[in-house]
Amino acid sequence: MYFFHRIFILLLLLSSRLSSASAFSLPASRRDVLTKFVGEAMVVSTLFPPQEASAAANSATSWIEDDIHMLKDGSDVLGTLLENWERATVDCTYADVPRELLEQKNKELLLEKASTFALFDKSTSVVSCKTTTKTVRDYLGINGRGPLVGAEKRMIKLADVVDPDSLDDYFTETETFAQALARSSALSWFAKNDFEAINNFEKGSLVVREDSNLEQSIRAIIETKSALDAALKFLPATTT
Repeated sequence: MYFFHRIFILLLLLSSRLSSASAFSLPASRRDVLTKFVGEAMVVSTLFPPQEASAAANSATSWIEDDIHMLKDGSDVLGTLLENWERATVDCTYADVPRELLEQKNKELLLEKASTFALFDKSTSVVSCKTTTKTVRDYLGINGRGPLVGAEKRMIKLADVVDPDSLDDYFTETETFAQALARSSALSWFAKNDFEAINNFEKGSLVVREDSNLEQSIRAIIETKSALDAALKFLPATTT
């Protein structure tokens, strides 16, 4: 009970400090707020007796390693997505009737093909494709599942195990990650209105447009992974 009483006091003190900072002297940037929070947490932690600190340390080690592993899994997921980008974003499950078959002069041939149920034969149909971002959005955790869900919160929470001299750089990478992930999410949503997502194209004939939302999305995902990998370098190595 004494241990939990200490925890309650710690939370109240941190809450009071943050409320005071918000109401009267809010730091200039989000990074300053996070730095202040971590710094005060380190100071208040000295209130714990040695035996309680030891128990708390063992408990902390567990969630620290779990969160770091989750972030590493997130990096692996992004890497897998980028390595298989074309498979993830091109859907070739469409079959179109050749345009020449639809011309008036071929009306009788078209009726003949239709009457024999051959319209979906390779000889009378063309495999076509459209771009899609459903798999991309699944990988990004937008559906509420996967290691990237809540990644920014984990990174902020893990700031208290980062070398104080590296905190500024760590927060920079955390902010870059969060912004790039949000941009990836938005662009992947807008990509459903890309020309290639609405209009079919022949398999293997996709021409990548630099201004398409899909192409901008992959660039944002590359930046997301780069920032996450950079942030992970500031975190301690895990034992498992």
